[in-house]
Amino acid sequence: MWIELFLCLFLAHLVADFVLQTNKICKDKAEKKWLSPYHYAHAVVVFAVSWLVVFDIRFWWCAAVIGVSHFFIDMWKSYREEKVVWFVVDQILHLAVLVCVAVFWCRAYDWCIPFGVAPRTVAIAVAVVACWRPANIFIKLMLKHYSVNMPEETTSSGFNAGALIGNLERWLILAFVLMQHYEALGLLIAAKSIIRFGDKETTKTEYVLAGTLLSIFIAVIAGLAVSRF
Repeated sequence: MWIELFLCLFLAHLVADFVLQTNKICKDKAEKKWLSPYHYAHAVVVFAVSWLVVFDIRFWWCAAVIGVSHFFIDMWKSYREEKVVWFVVDQILHLAVLVCVAVFWCRAYDWCIPFGVAPRTVAIAVAVVACWRPANIFIKLMLKHYSVNMPEETTSSGFNAGALIGNLERWLILAFVLMQHYEALGLLIAAKSIIRFGDKETTKTEYVLAGTLLSIFIAVIAGLAVSRF
């Protein structure tokens, strides 16, 4: 089924676009536009990861289509402001290409996930990665869109405790939803509320509350989506 191929390509996209692409690379692409060498290198990475995850030598030209389209979409996005709407549109365009490629390939060739990996396993991997850096970026842009000020929590070493807590929080919620332990989800939310009960900083409290609700929303949606498999 094309949905299985789409899941594999989606996982490859998340790994290439968020795990293998650092903030430094994104900043350079946004500042230098088409002059940035990272635009071209990143397209090659997308091509390679997409081809590798399908594990079929014949897929090379489809992987090339994905890599080239990814290049042009990213180039277009580099001329846009750093706003949540452009982030969402960018990802929708990437996923639309993956859907088209998956549908075409599965109609033309017989294909199944390599090494007998179950579709649910791939779906869980997609959810885990999506709840990591993509979620962090989306939440940051959403808070910026609604002018929710970010408190200074980053130490001189550059370690961001808030990002780490958010990642762990989403992974725990994802696990609870997959195991259908919704009571544990309630306890986690209640525990975080108690920790923040005595906090008198309105700005910090609003930031944490908004970020927490967005984290919960993303993780629950991801968990429910995986539960369909």
